[in-house]
Amino acid sequence: MVSTGGISTEQSNLNTATMILTARRVAGDNETELSNLEALEQLVRSLDGEARLTSAGRVRAQRSLVRSLVEQLETSHRIAERPETTNRPLRPIIITGMLRTGTTFLQHLLAQHPQLRAPALWEMMAPARRDPSDELISQCAAYIAEYDRIAPKFKHIHPLRVDFPEECHRLTGNTFCDPIFALRYHVPGYTKWLDRQSMAPIYRYHRTQLQVLLDRIPGDHVLLKGPSHLWYLDDLAAVYPDALVVRMHRSPAVAVPSVCSLTSVVRRAGADPVDDHEIGRYWLERVTPMLEGLRRGAGPFDRPPLDIRYADLVADPMAVVAEICATAGLSLTGAARRRMNGYLSAGRSQGRHAYRAEQFGLRSGQLADRFSDYLDEFAIPHEA
Repeated sequence: MVSTGGISTEQSNLNTATMILTARRVAGDNETELSNLEALEQLVRSLDGEARLTSAGRVRAQRSLVRSLVEQLETSHRIAERPETTNRPLRPIIITGMLRTGTTFLQHLLAQHPQLRAPALWEMMAPARRDPSDELISQCAAYIAEYDRIAPKFKHIHPLRVDFPEECHRLTGNTFCDPIFALRYHVPGYTKWLDRQSMAPIYRYHRTQLQVLLDRIPGDHVLLKGPSHLWYLDDLAAVYPDALVVRMHRSPAVAVPSVCSLTSVVRRAGADPVDDHEIGRYWLERVTPMLEGLRRGAGPFDRPPLDIRYADLVADPMAVVAEICATAGLSLTGAARRRMNGYLSAGRSQGRHAYRAEQFGLRSGQLADRFSDYLDEFAIPHEA
C-alpha cells in the first residue's frame, strides 16, 4: 500500500468510481455533489489509453486525483460552515508568462513584501483541509521527499519547498481542467477536449478555493502565478477583472527547450517510454497561443498589463519590484526593501539545469527566426 497525505490506494488501475468512493471515505461525506466529473473521465481515459504510465505512475496518478476529489468535498464543507468566506475581497497581482521566463523568481521576490500574501505550497496542496498546520506542512514535506526520489533532476529545474509560493495549477487542478496534466502526462485526447472548454467556471472555483484558503491565514493583496493563464485571459478577467497582470517576456528560443526539459523530467517519473521529440512538438504548438496572450493590448482587465523582460529582471530586480509596487499602489518601505535584498543576497543555489534543444527535435536558431516578430516587438535580447 502506498500512502501520501493521508490518502491511500491499493490498486494501480485507474477507475473513477473507485476514486470517488475513496475520496468520500477519506472526507467522510457520501452526499455532497462533486463537480467536473466529465473532466475527470476525459483525463482518466487519456491516462489509461495514451500516457504510457508505469505501474507506480498509475498509483501516483490515482492518488493525486483522489486528493483533488477530497479537496472538492472539503471546500464544500468550509463554505457550508462559513458562507461569508466567499465575500472575501482578493485584489490579486497575477504573474504570468511562458514557462521558464523568471516568473518563479519574481513571485518569490515579491512574496517578501509584507503587504502581499503569496500562498505557500503546503497551503495550495490542501486549501480547505482542517488539519493542524503542522500536520499539513509535514504531509507536504513527505510529498516533496517522494518527488525528489522519483524525479531527482526536478529540484535543479524547479525546486519545491513547503514554504515557497506555489502556482495556481494546484487549485485549478482540483477541477481536472488544467493544462498541467498535459505537462505531467502525454494526454493528447484530453488536451483536445480541454481546448474546447470554457475556463470561466474553473476560475470561479479557483477564486472560491483561494477565499477558503485565506480564511485560515488572511492576507491583503494576493500574489498569484500561473503560466497557463496566458491561454485563458478572457476567462481569467471575467473572474478577476481588477487583477494587475504582470507578463514576463523571454526569448522562446531559450524558454521552449527549457520547458521541454522540465516536461521530460516530470513525465519520466511515471511513464515509460517518454518521447522527447513528441514533447518538442507539443510545446512548439502550444507556445503560439501563449505569445498571443503576451502580445494582447490593454484588455480584457480593468487596467493594462505590466510587461517585464526577463533580462531586465535579472539585471535590476529591485527596479522591477519598484515598478510593480508603484503600479499596484503598494508602498515599498525600507523594511520591504531589506527583506527583498536579503532574499537576493541569499541566492538561489539549485544546481545546473542541463539540456539541449536538439534533444527535443528543436533548433534554437529556428525558434528565434520563427518568433522574430515577438522578439522585435518587445526588444527581447538574444541569450547565448
